[in-house]
Amino acid sequence: MRIIINELKKIFNIKFIILLVLINIIMYFLFIEFEITNFPNGRPALDIYNMLVEMEDSYGEFMDGEEFDDFKVKYEEVKREADKYIQSREDFKRAGINNYDEFASIDITNKELDRLHDDVFFEKEIDVFWELPWREEYIRVYENRKEIMMEKSSNEKQETRIKDILENDIETSVFSDVIFFNYNNLIKPVVTTILLSVMFMITPIYLIDNKNRINYLQYTSKIGRKIFKKKIIAGLLASFIVVTIQFICFFSLYATNNTFMFLNSNINSIYNTIISWYDLTFIQYISLSIIGTYILAFVFTLTSMLVSTMGQNYITVIGIQLPIALFTFMVLLKHLIYYMTSIRYPKYFLGLSYIILILISTIYMIIRWRREKKIDIVY
Repeated sequence: MRIIINELKKIFNIKFIILLVLINIIMYFLFIEFEITNFPNGRPALDIYNMLVEMEDSYGEFMDGEEFDDFKVKYEEVKREADKYIQSREDFKRAGINNYDEFASIDITNKELDRLHDDVFFEKEIDVFWELPWREEYIRVYENRKEIMMEKSSNEKQETRIKDILENDIETSVFSDVIFFNYNNLIKPVVTTILLSVMFMITPIYLIDNKNRINYLQYTSKIGRKIFKKKIIAGLLASFIVVTIQFICFFSLYATNNTFMFLNSNINSIYNTIISWYDLTFIQYISLSIIGTYILAFVFTLTSMLVSTMGQNYITVIGIQLPIALFTFMVLLKHLIYYMTSIRYPKYFLGLSYIILILISTIYMIIRWRREKKIDIVY
């Protein structure tokens, strides 16, 4: 245990911690901050978000037939509010526009009508005019949900899955891609930052010993040869600590986006882009992405340690690490973190991919460990 603690102290030395904090600050302002401070991102995202919050407050996690009728009644109320606003303005009367239906069908190639349109939307930013088109869209989608859902299938298995969702009315979930996109747009750079941090902290673990030829001394004793295994344990522990701290920081920031009311909503909503193989709530989807990140971090830790054993200097190690990192950030994250469990991938693709990654990294590390146990000092 003493050796593991000493190795942890070496990993978390003050210089590395300061550099790690700087890396995270840079990554935050480059790739994460925008989705935190600008959610919902402008209009109509703000109007859709407000409408969803109202729906969740009024109907709960699902909107059944009776609740949908109530949603249409509220649409008519908002429409009357828009009519009232239009009728209160003389310029609308002069232009021959007396209600919202006439306003919605105006010819914007007409300069005078286009000016009125821009005045309502962009200069005065009247809420009901931003809100009504999306209420109409949500009504249209709900009324045609079966046809719209079935259009998303491209093979028999996907069709069976969608029919299962429709039979259980899961598609009526009060959830939207406004919430889902925001989380997915955040989790990918967050995982990239986490893996970058793990790589940065773990890579020197064997490299420093190799560079200073301390490993030759370790080969001269039985206890010294066990240090290789102790370093693996220390590296995995350090990785767990780094990931956990970063997740605590991220979710503290993400909480400010106020999406907690949708945590129990099913992601297989007609208003969401993704259709999942599983009946996941939003909180379950978030939990799955956290588990996936921990697995990737441990795989990345073992890979970084393996690379660390191969090099004698930082340039060699960086040269080996760089293509691995690029492949992970540009390919693996796209398929293993972004839109997890989507039916656009085979049903068992996600699970098998993680198992393969775990097996490859573990087997390579075991082979290396056995080699270290037998290696001769003159080798």
